[in-house]
Amino acid sequence: MSNTTTDTVTPSRWPRLTAGVVIVVALAYAGFSAAQQWSDGPLNDMIPGGSLRSGTLITEPIQDWSFVHGQTVELELIGYQTSRFTGLMEHKGKVYVPCDLGYMWGRFDGNTRRALHLIYIFKHWHTDALNDGRMAFRLDAKRYEGMARLVTDSATVAELKTSLESLARQWLAPEQLGPAPTQEPNDIWFFELTL
Repeated sequence: MSNTTTDTVTPSRWPRLTAGVVIVVALAYAGFSAAQQWSDGPLNDMIPGGSLRSGTLITEPIQDWSFVHGQTVELELIGYQTSRFTGLMEHKGKVYVPCDLGYMWGRFDGNTRRALHLIYIFKHWHTDALNDGRMAFRLDAKRYEGMARLVTDSATVAELKTSLESLARQWLAPEQLGPAPTQEPNDIWFFELTL
């Protein structure tokens, strides 16, 4: 008597499943990229968007910029046609955009720190601004366009840090703000906007 067994080999489903997942991810990424590019401003607080197209373009000189101090605005890098939410500061009659690279968010605890660290990981607009400083911001349905220049004067940077710390105490940390971090990442950049 002979015992013969027949093994049935079923074709592997992994290649088709993998191809399906790759196609779904590619389509989702393409849709997300299109939504970003076509959006009129950032998609939300954390996800950048496209160019600022709506709003009245203000071309006359502004004498008093105090109305922007501490305001959250939509900021566009014109050369890159990308926008994001950020804060503005007015200091001695000039407008500044801070770019926190650990100096502020490194002083918070819990979910605030984790969320701001996640934003930091994907942040690159500050280096893009060094290559092409054309910027626009939108506030209250008005757009302002100008040039951004990195502030390198240490005295001005120190004054801007103090001003930003004061704003942070008002917004995010009514309790005691932690000490400035000494370990990396612990930097902050400020761009002066000439409008």
